[in-house]
Amino acid sequence: MRDSNAQCPRSADNFRLACGNSAVDIALPKTAEIIKAEKRMTAMTDGQIKDVLSADGVMSPNLYETIEDAEKILVVLPDATRKSGAEKILPELTAYAQEKGKELNFIIAVGTHRQPTEAELKKIMTPEIYEKYSGNILRHDSENYADMDFYGITKRKTTVLLNKAYRLHDTIITIGSVSYHYFAGYGGGRKLIFPGLGGHKAITANHKLAIDPVEKKRHINAVTGNLRNNPVHDDLVEAVMIARSGHNFYAINTILTEEGEIADMVCGDLFMSHIEACNRLDSYCLYEAEEKFDLLFVSAGGYPKDINMIQSQKYLDRVLPLVQEGGRIVFFAQCPDGYGNKFFEDFFDVKLSSDMLKGLMDDYKINRQTAFNLKSNLERFEVYLYSDFSEKDCERMGFLKLADLSGVPHLAASADRIGFVPFPSDLFVK
Repeated sequence: MRDSNAQCPRSADNFRLACGNSAVDIALPKTAEIIKAEKRMTAMTDGQIKDVLSADGVMSPNLYETIEDAEKILVVLPDATRKSGAEKILPELTAYAQEKGKELNFIIAVGTHRQPTEAELKKIMTPEIYEKYSGNILRHDSENYADMDFYGITKRKTTVLLNKAYRLHDTIITIGSVSYHYFAGYGGGRKLIFPGLGGHKAITANHKLAIDPVEKKRHINAVTGNLRNNPVHDDLVEAVMIARSGHNFYAINTILTEEGEIADMVCGDLFMSHIEACNRLDSYCLYEAEEKFDLLFVSAGGYPKDINMIQSQKYLDRVLPLVQEGGRIVFFAQCPDGYGNKFFEDFFDVKLSSDMLKGLMDDYKINRQTAFNLKSNLERFEVYLYSDFSEKDCERMGFLKLADLSGVPHLAASADRIGFVPFPSDLFVK
């Protein structure tokens, strides 16, 4: 773990980057500037976490009062691609629900992602709680429309379809980390309900809003760290509001350190507590970029952030404002699950981002937009990828394959200004 009391160095010629479940050591012939947000994150104690759960939430009673007033409780958890800190919260939550004799079920907000494995469920829930409640874990399949209810249509024409489990519970408790999202602005909060429990067609319609059909490019407001007039976010909120009647919500929004420890928490109303958590995240992560770099070293952050390229590319997208146009980036992302899905993978058969955009306008598919976004970025910068991908796959996406680290000193020797981002998920560049 990071030592929160240690002196924060500003530069180094030797550093370590996370890659999968291990790390890579880099030695350079010259010094790199270390890019970090100024405010430090430290892990909350168990007592501090319980204090937040015991206090009144944002426009909401506390967790314990919410449980007391509930009849049937559905706990919504993120999938294996996102840590949440739920393992610190679920023991308290389940013990109190059991004490009060409340019916308690769980569902994983997979959206269009794959189902978590048993090992991943144990990591998300803790082995003890998984074993105790394994029969109460409900499955969500975004393609199984027979297992969904229709609630209405948003003004942007998104059909609101949610897993039937949502209707069958009067109280919904969400546990998710608030993080930056490259077109919804921020993750967490409302996203655990929709797209987390949504139908594939509905999720597709929402995600398509990130493309501006008039300007024929990514929507100017569908960007990292922005909720104002963001069509994707606005549509998500409207979708959940349409389906809100008859439900009580208690949202647990965590802000995590790089190691996955809870550094801060905001609980309460699904929407208002999420906004407060987003503001707090900015207070930790905001970084004002000054002069740009011509060479940048960055990692996706290790597992599970680099579980596949769909997830990994978010962290590459995050740091691009630090690099001068046409500059070079060395990107570390193991990607043991490869591309992430076939829609994303197959879209790289289209060679140019301009042609990808035409394809998106004609036939939008989930994660094709992600491929378009990545290809667009890789056309602007020279990006070397250190990962499990073959040279052929790297070239197909637009990366240069970095098979080993022997060429790194040469890259550094020809650079004027070198940067190193140790924790991209902790950084919001403006």
